[in-house]
Amino acid sequence: MNRAKNIRADKVSLLVLAAHCFILASLNLFNLLYDLWGLEAESLIYPTCCLFMALAIWTYWSWYLVTQSLFNPYLLFFLSAVLFNGGQALLEVFHMNPDGILDGELTSESLLKTLFFVILGLSSFHLGGLISAVHGKVIGVKAKQKKDLESVRKDTSKVGWTFFSISFLPSLLVIQQTISIVLSGGYFSLYQQDDATSFGAAPQILSDFLVPAALFILAGSKKLPKSQFISASVIVVYVATRFFLGQRNQAVMPLIAFAWLWNQMIYPIPKTLLFGVGGFLGFIVMPLVGATRNSAGQDRLSADSLLQTLSSMNNPVAEIISEMGGSINTVAYTLELVPKVHGYNLGADYFYALLTLIPNLFWKIHPTIERGTCGKWLTRQIKPSFAARGGSLGFSFIAEAYLNFGWAGGLIALGVLGFLVGKLTLWATRSENPAKMAMVASFLSFFMFYARSDSISQIRSLVWYSQIPYGSVRLLGWLRSKKLIA
Repeated sequence: MNRAKNIRADKVSLLVLAAHCFILASLNLFNLLYDLWGLEAESLIYPTCCLFMALAIWTYWSWYLVTQSLFNPYLLFFLSAVLFNGGQALLEVFHMNPDGILDGELTSESLLKTLFFVILGLSSFHLGGLISAVHGKVIGVKAKQKKDLESVRKDTSKVGWTFFSISFLPSLLVIQQTISIVLSGGYFSLYQQDDATSFGAAPQILSDFLVPAALFILAGSKKLPKSQFISASVIVVYVATRFFLGQRNQAVMPLIAFAWLWNQMIYPIPKTLLFGVGGFLGFIVMPLVGATRNSAGQDRLSADSLLQTLSSMNNPVAEIISEMGGSINTVAYTLELVPKVHGYNLGADYFYALLTLIPNLFWKIHPTIERGTCGKWLTRQIKPSFAARGGSLGFSFIAEAYLNFGWAGGLIALGVLGFLVGKLTLWATRSENPAKMAMVASFLSFFMFYARSDSISQIRSLVWYSQIPYGSVRLLGWLRSKKLIA
């Protein structure tokens, strides 16, 4: 019976994969023939926006057909990628962009080219994801494996508590400092501070283990309600603090990771609660935080000021999606500048991202920081005065792929990334292993930001804050197998 189910599942997966390959091939063919047909770019922008929305719907449906899951790290990252790189295209479909996409800053030809590259990039990403999922089968957990998982659960909890004890005091110190900075100068003042280097950065590095610690505690707390409560309390306080500071991404990502891990490891979250809380945070809290975070002093603590700001918003839903979707401009500007003004980096950005694994103990300034991020490079090119004040336009994982490998090579790189994200997601979710689930949740609490950033922001989070705790669990298991610990 199970073999028959697996065969049927494989057939469905192969059909979905074939359908997506056909879609991607058709898109590439249209891209090649566009210039030959001599079509007017302006007339194609709205249909292309509709195509973008159709692709997003197809991605969710096709992934569900293959994996029978809609709430998982792969689709959560894809949602982030859609909103940040195409949020304004979605608004355009419903005629909610009164000034046009990016306020008409680009020519119709440039805008169409950008939209199409985003569509191709996300399609290539999803092709990689589908390939990673096609041959995976869900295998039941045997009695011996369940006994082993119980040991892993205990080790996961121990590792979580260990990292919690390491990160708690540094977290209090960092939070106290950042709150003081924001109260005196507003949110933007956080980015006008000198970056700590060498041993001076130790408190920040250690404090970043707080969220992974809470997630590992949760993953190991199947029958420990007190541990579940402490883990939830840590996340709630952390999220509330980040919202107060104005750091919306750093608030939302850990909360999403926690919700996913709770849903998988503790108890399924009712869909109405999930969508209700998500809607409230996404369409009320986040626009409100965005409108008030540059305020300093007591204005940030005034209920009257917050209510007045909220009442002055015309359409919070459109405002937040439009703001998030503004990251498409990093793709547009990169396509405009490369290779006309700046040559392809040929993978250098990914190499320097790997260098961030080495702590800044050997240089006054880390080579990666000294070279600069993709976002800072782009800001200097487009808005030099803004860059001089410490500002940044951010970036996009899609723009980074193009900046390094060009049009065709960038699509291949995005396909490889999709394969890796899909494989990582399924590696954890199909195992029922609490340590693997905690590792992926920890990575998710950082990784969703990659949709509007570059790889430099991700490598440390994957290795330091995800793999090190996971490796610690594996080490405890190895020591037990060698009977070196009780």
